[in-house]
Amino acid sequence: MLQAVNTNSEVSLCVLSVRYEGNDTASHEIDLNQLGVSIQGFASVFALCANTLATGRLILQLDALDVRVVALPVAEHHCFEVLAMVKSMATSRDLWSGAFGAVLAVVVQYVLSRRDQDQMKFLSEALQGQTKYMNEALHALQSQSKSMNEALQNQSKHMNEALQQSLQHNQHNFETLKALADKLADALRPAARQALSPIDRSCQRIDLYAEGKQFMTLDSDHKRAFSPGAGMVTEHLEPYVGVISQFDMTTGACRLTLEGATSRIPAIVVDPIFDRPNNRYVKAMTSADPIRFLAKAELDDEGNPIRLYISDTSKPELHEASV
Repeated sequence: MLQAVNTNSEVSLCVLSVRYEGNDTASHEIDLNQLGVSIQGFASVFALCANTLATGRLILQLDALDVRVVALPVAEHHCFEVLAMVKSMATSRDLWSGAFGAVLAVVVQYVLSRRDQDQMKFLSEALQGQTKYMNEALHALQSQSKSMNEALQNQSKHMNEALQQSLQHNQHNFETLKALADKLADALRPAARQALSPIDRSCQRIDLYAEGKQFMTLDSDHKRAFSPGAGMVTEHLEPYVGVISQFDMTTGACRLTLEGATSRIPAIVVDPIFDRPNNRYVKAMTSADPIRFLAKAELDDEGNPIRLYISDTSKPELHEASV
């Protein structure tokens, strides 16, 4: 049974804009069916990303989220535009110390990226930049509170305690988000495909804005990256050799460079030992030695691995072991 939402108790976390540019939208019109599919995709992307930020938990059922994404009227269309507001039942706007929209833009950009670059590095650096900015702002407030006169010392003490909690909360949010980023991106691939459906049809590209500032342009290359042919996973396990440079014992997510390659690709270790102390994946990362393993691969349109699902390590051939 659906429950009514008391909109008076909700707060706005940020406003996002989706601008469809070129082709039919240059005349301020767009195919209604394509628009409907695209809006459904963006609604899922915005809602799941925002909810993960707000709660620190990955929830995939839209009716179980703590946030809502609602449409807003557009005062003036830029080609064709859809405005969306992320709302929450939170009692305060202090989520991510007031920088919720900026952090959400970073996460959405990661989810909709083509994955042809080291996007986890980009995500980590962008989030660290936002966390540094927020922490600097909080430290500035702490300095101001220390300079207050004696009559306000008591109030200053409470303020400093609250600011310190905010600093710790920011760091916790940052670590949680890094651990969930890949799972969030994988879960939203079908929604991303929906969101990009009008490209090369009713529009040439889609520009995304957060709080009025553009943070991403989506084009034909992004659409191809999310096409049904892209991201196909091989049916059988194949042997690989690679160097692990990043490993998360909480989720099994890692980054590695395959033998003969120069760039890193993401992988998920589904081997049951992934969370055990000093397991062979951790040891391989620590020593920076190549490790042999068996995995299924997610392939791009050209058949190159873009993500691996590692189920076990493999031993070298007998003639190699005897060398």
